[in-house]
Amino acid sequence: MPNSNGINRGSSGRGGAGTGIGAFGSGGGKHSGRTGTGGRSLTVRLNALESNEIIAKKNKALFGKAFVMNFLSSPGSGKTSLLESVVPVLKSEGLNIAVIEGDVETDLDKRRIDALNIPAYQIITNGTCHLDANMVNTSLNNLNINDADVIFIENVGNLVCPTSYNLGEDMKAVVLSVTEGDDKPLKYPAAFYKSKVMIINKTDLLPVLDSDVSKIKENALSINKELVIFETSCKRKINAEVGQVRVSDDTDDNTVRQEVIDKGILDFASFIKEKTRLKAAEFKGIGGGIYL
Repeated sequence: MPNSNGINRGSSGRGGAGTGIGAFGSGGGKHSGRTGTGGRSLTVRLNALESNEIIAKKNKALFGKAFVMNFLSSPGSGKTSLLESVVPVLKSEGLNIAVIEGDVETDLDKRRIDALNIPAYQIITNGTCHLDANMVNTSLNNLNINDADVIFIENVGNLVCPTSYNLGEDMKAVVLSVTEGDDKPLKYPAAFYKSKVMIINKTDLLPVLDSDVSKIKENALSINKELVIFETSCKRKINAEVGQVRVSDDTDDNTVRQEVIDKGILDFASFIKEKTRLKAAEFKGIGGGIYL
């Protein structure tokens, strides 16, 4: 349940017993297939995923017109830095952003998002290696998303477990830093197969690495030929263009300033903006013109 700081902790502890989505999603799932008979473990897993899917559909309805992207990655790929870079650009385009943060422990990333002056909610999983739909559903009861145009979900750093869980998002995006090597798409294919976007991050470090961006792309596209790929640098602007960032969130001062921004970040922001437009248009059609 949320504590006084607005931080949600998994209600089932670290791997609590039971076959429901709460127990499985809060620790039990990591050990599925290693306890009891193989048949029983499989049944528990299937029941958990079915329950998760029901809640994910509820989440999708609650998200409404907002375009929702679920970020997957290894720990330290730069997901939070990516958000710190792209959110100001999107805000300068007039979009309202909200973020759901998932971490095993601490609210360190949420504190960084708070500095962007946007709604953010922290989920602490108490050791679980992924977010599930129930955790996200709880966050929606505590995060004001009524005005949100875009919702980013920063999943727990892990390229395995999060791939199995639909959170109600519109698409998954996998973030891969060049420091992780060229072979990650081949070693962890599900994350790349189930994602529609791949962000190759920390490209400013390429001069001191053996990593090959063309090989990363080749391996990823061999898994999913439909992947939309962006190359980004959040710390050093090696491929820079002039973009806009909002100076203030004060309603009396909505001015923007010109700033040099990494081209990959600008391209990614443009992609998000277009998907947001399409989602809003689709929602208008389904929702009877509520947002006309």
